[in-house]
Amino acid sequence: MRSVKSILMPLSSSGEVQERLLGALSVTAFFGAHLEVLHAQVSPRQFIPVDAVARSMPQKLLNELEAIADKYSNTESSELKAMFIQLCEQRDIIHSDDSVTDKPSAYWRDIYGLRSELVGEWGKVSDLIILPQPRSGKPTATFEAALMRSGKPILLVPRTMTTFSAERLLIAWNGSTEGSRAITQAIPIMQQAKEIIIATSESSAPCKPGTEELIRYLGRHGIKAESKHFDTGRRSTGEAILSMADSINSDLLIMGGFTHRRVHEQIFGGVTQNMVGHARLPVWMMH
Repeated sequence: MRSVKSILMPLSSSGEVQERLLGALSVTAFFGAHLEVLHAQVSPRQFIPVDAVARSMPQKLLNELEAIADKYSNTESSELKAMFIQLCEQRDIIHSDDSVTDKPSAYWRDIYGLRSELVGEWGKVSDLIILPQPRSGKPTATFEAALMRSGKPILLVPRTMTTFSAERLLIAWNGSTEGSRAITQAIPIMQQAKEIIIATSESSAPCKPGTEELIRYLGRHGIKAESKHFDTGRRSTGEAILSMADSINSDLLIMGGFTHRRVHEQIFGGVTQNMVGHARLPVWMMH
């Protein structure tokens, strides 16, 4: 499966590092792709306003702060990189800057800058961005940059996920443009799946195109799917979708990201935010 050839994963050292690396390598092996692990580091100077430095902070002190930060970050980066290369060897994935046509490969890249800005830029020349669920359970600047600025699908994964498969898929459908983009990008995955369910809430059922049109569209790609409606009741739509994902033991959820206006999402919450905080399976998402 070569629909995804270039995968990007930003990495911070905020816990579950080995699990996150193993999960990304499993996704890489699934696609037979090249993984770029982006380990972003920042200089203390980036957090100090230029005028404040000029007025109150001696240059010598700033240089000493940078030297300490560089020493710490370089030590941390070396240890993490060594772990990553060892995991690559264990998974039979080549550690190389150049993708290999017949085998999955991966590369560790140390880079300076703000992670969110770098992901928004590097994501534009990647096919897929892997992001862990934030520890806070809320969308981060990196998540929003990947989803809103890269123009590419993201794979939001549980922080402790170490293996990836996609035999049973659940599509969350409400007729949105964002959902359509996510589905189109995921067609090669769906062509390999054993079971695909399209989930639509009772309130979204009248939306057009509906599930019948979507099933017919997928059928032209050789994909067989069936639809199921759900009633949210007193639950949120996100909770109802995750409940259905659990009930069918789904491996992967496919959906649009931030399908409503951002103000609506921020005030009332939304399916996207629910997935960020509560999804227990990988979520393929696109804006």
